[in-house]
Amino acid sequence: MRFLGRYGARRAFSDRVFGLGLVLAALTAALPARAEPTCTDTKPWSRLPSTGKNFARPVPLTLTALAVLTPFAFTTGLDHQLRLVAQRDSFGKPRLEPVSVWTPYVLGTGLLVGYGVSFAAGSCAAERVLAPLLQAGILTYGVVGVLKIGVGRQWPNGGTDPKAPDRLEHPERARDYAPFQRGVGAWPSGHTAVMFAAAAAFRASNPELGLLSFAGYPLAVGVAGGMWFGDHHWASDIVSGALLGEAIGSSVGKSFSETLGVPGALLVSPLDGRGFGAQWLTLW
Repeated sequence: MRFLGRYGARRAFSDRVFGLGLVLAALTAALPARAEPTCTDTKPWSRLPSTGKNFARPVPLTLTALAVLTPFAFTTGLDHQLRLVAQRDSFGKPRLEPVSVWTPYVLGTGLLVGYGVSFAAGSCAAERVLAPLLQAGILTYGVVGVLKIGVGRQWPNGGTDPKAPDRLEHPERARDYAPFQRGVGAWPSGHTAVMFAAAAAFRASNPELGLLSFAGYPLAVGVAGGMWFGDHHWASDIVSGALLGEAIGSSVGKSFSETLGVPGALLVSPLDGRGFGAQWLTLW
């Protein structure tokens, strides 16, 4: 990996710290919103059966199906054309910056350390906030790893010199798949999937935070953009990763929010003397 100069290194480090600070700030804001619960269902492996049931709902299954179909649609030539947009027509270049590459690792380490400290301190409320993010990240990481090996999609540069003058003249690489023969392949983008899974898990497990519950999505979009402009992935790898991460993360987050009694509510209200109206409020 090629790093920037001294100023660039300091800037990259400060960007990572700032991104981690945003997540920690959101988590901190979430803690006072709940009374300290008993330490039930506050482990990263808690409510796995519920997560499976939530994943088997129409929206997560549809997102997963779209994630699988995306590369088939993009390999008609769109993947290669979008690569040219990023690398030839825009400011993209191979390994453009290290921030998007390291962000999932930095945040993941921060979450593990934070959970360990919360567990040691007996802070069940903090565990409750961090557990769904860890479960979503671990599940997504495992699923993505299996898919990468099983699908075996070729990487944009195909293992060749990223400085080669003809590196953008190989559209056939977007259609190159070698299931179980290439080791870890390009599809789907693990960086994107894990970031979107964490963002979705935080959103779905903290509905009472309102707009603040969406705090993780800008970071996820930033990492996805870095994967594209840095020529790490085809565009369809990134889109599929985002869809898959959203499906898994939202399922995990919903399973944890159910412990607070907020999976849904039926509201019945009068309609100006003309009967009653019913509305079902829920999370997806």
